[in-house]
Amino acid sequence: MLKLISVSHRRISFPLVSTLAFVLSASTACSAQVPDVTERLETLGNPMANDGKTGRALNVWDLQRFGGKLYLAGGSTVSNAGPINVWAYSPAQQTFVKEFTVREEAIEQFKVFGKSLYIPAADPKSGDKNKFYRRTLKQPWQLYKFKTPALAHVRDLFKTKSGDILLVGNNRRVFKNPSRPAAAITRDQGASFQGAGLEQATQFAANWFFSVFPYRGKIYAPSSLLRDAYNQTGVIGVYNPKRRKIELSQTLRNDEFIPRTLLGPQVGAQGSEIIYRLWKPTAYKGYLAYPVRSYSYTQATYQSAYMNSIGFYVKENIGITPTAVVFPDGQSVGEDVLIQDDYLYALANTKVSAEEFWVYVYRTKNLADARSWQPVFRFKSRNKARSFEYLENAFYFGLGQDHNDLVADSGAILRVSLPTAAKDD
Repeated sequence: MLKLISVSHRRISFPLVSTLAFVLSASTACSAQVPDVTERLETLGNPMANDGKTGRALNVWDLQRFGGKLYLAGGSTVSNAGPINVWAYSPAQQTFVKEFTVREEAIEQFKVFGKSLYIPAADPKSGDKNKFYRRTLKQPWQLYKFKTPALAHVRDLFKTKSGDILLVGNNRRVFKNPSRPAAAITRDQGASFQGAGLEQATQFAANWFFSVFPYRGKIYAPSSLLRDAYNQTGVIGVYNPKRRKIELSQTLRNDEFIPRTLLGPQVGAQGSEIIYRLWKPTAYKGYLAYPVRSYSYTQATYQSAYMNSIGFYVKENIGITPTAVVFPDGQSVGEDVLIQDDYLYALANTKVSAEEFWVYVYRTKNLADARSWQPVFRFKSRNKARSFEYLENAFYFGLGQDHNDLVADSGAILRVSLPTAAKDD
């Protein structure tokens, strides 16, 4: 167990407007009017640093509540930082508990379906059999692996209405043999796996998928969305439930989820110096909201482009170009998203200097109105917050850095407790 460190037990005392936040009118959302909670932050600890992780591997990529605890994702698939301990923070015990160790270079994210918590096998230490790790409320962590299909990475997974589990990533020989499946499916909860499509990707290295998610009655799996590349079709997968396959769409184009203005000039199908990955796409009242992070296939930028913050986007429907969200402060870059009590919350950061960030929490109930984002609070930090979560009347934050940012307090877990009177709706 890792004991709580550097903790202030002071409660937030500024006025409560609703059960969760201290909301101001969007029309008066200037910096001076956003509640500043810097002096009331609790620093809970830094399990990643205590594990000896350094640099980009300290990033807390994801925070996920499950079973009354908070789970931390970290590591790096490009610097090979594994194995990675599975740390869970217990508010009841005020302690970090090591539950398991995964033989992966990173835990990039957690997924919750029903009463089960999953870790996609983002980058096994060796081999290509690992598919995912799972625990339930009653059963401990267990690794699920299978010889076929051979996936070098499982970046994301999704449980369908029929109970099948879809996994997306890339095959072991993505550059030499793109005809092999980049997706897998298990119909027996991990006892066996079969290929689930995404073969024959037409563009360079497109057989490399980072996310799978539901939206407006369908399940989508975008490939790596190439920057400075020809805006072609055949790069976004759509799940066919009858065939139990993810099929490459011949109508959806590279810019379906990324605005064309962000992709840059068309310079041909090889323009993959920097690519984009959708991060935790979240359906909300008919819209899709998601941060975007960068990645790279090429040796020159393989390390530097890993998981940098690009922006926060809202999509109204398939076929309609997504829009970049400009938060009320006018400068912050969106980083994470969650739904709580019928509100959509966004985490955003503004870099003030090399050693200072403003970390913002915003929320809205109306994505149709770009002006509806309301500031909840903000705080100063030596690092940006890469992830956030709400648990038991408090917001939690995981710190980290983009390439060329200071390491500083990366890996630290912070908490902002709401007044005791604040209860969930």
